[in-house]
Order: sequence, then C-alpha cells, then structure tokens
Amino acid sequence: MKKVLGLAIIASLFASPTLAGETFVLNQWTIQQSRTKTNLNIDNITNSTRTQDYNSSSNKISIDGKVETEYNNGKVGKVFKDFTVQKAGAELNGSFYEETTARVWGTINTITNSYTSTHETSAGIR
Repeated sequence: MKKVLGLAIIASLFASPTLAGETFVLNQWTIQQSRTKTNLNIDNITNSTRTQDYNSSSNKISIDGKVETEYNNGKVGKVFKDFTVQKAGAELNGSFYEETTARVWGTINTITNSYTSTHETSAGIR
C-alpha cells in the first residue's frame, strides 16, 4: 500500500511539473448563449354579483311668523301674527341587483435570449 501511495505522489509530480520561480499566464475566454421559450395559455372567467338595498328619509319642520307684545285693558300679552307651521317629509326605498361575468383568454409567447462573454487573465510566479 505504501508503495502504491508513493508511486502516485511521484507520478503526480511528473504529470504537472512545476519548478520554483517559473512564471505562468492564464488567458481564458468563456462564451455562453441560452434561449428560453415560454407559451402561456390563459382562460380566466370571473363572476361577481352585487345586491344593494337602500332606504333614505328626511323630515323638515319650518315655523314662520312674529311674536308681538299687545296691550289690552292695561294687561300685557303675547300675540302671534302671520303664524305658519310647515312640515315636509320624503322617503326613498329601493334595491339594486347586478351580475357581471368577465372573461380573459389568449396566449402569451415569450422568447428570452441571453448572451454571456467572460474573460479571465492572471499571471504569476510559482
């Protein structure tokens, strides 16, 4: 076993000889290209329903006229002149119903091209 291990170490030294003080240069280019195609089919249906009930009312009271002081046989009293009371009201009741269907369909086709170019350079002394 020791002989095999020793032989492997010696063989690796001869396979890639490197001497102290030797210079080296690495100049490497890498170019990559990729292409992706996507076909997406869409068929989407959305149903919505809305129901609305409403009720609204209003009331108004209006009072017109004058209050005057009147003297009668030495007595002081209050008298209403042109006195009017008005009352009005309104009411609104109703309902609303809506049903909607929306459909979106079609195909989305995409193509993506990617290009990459890299360059690596290094130099040194071993």
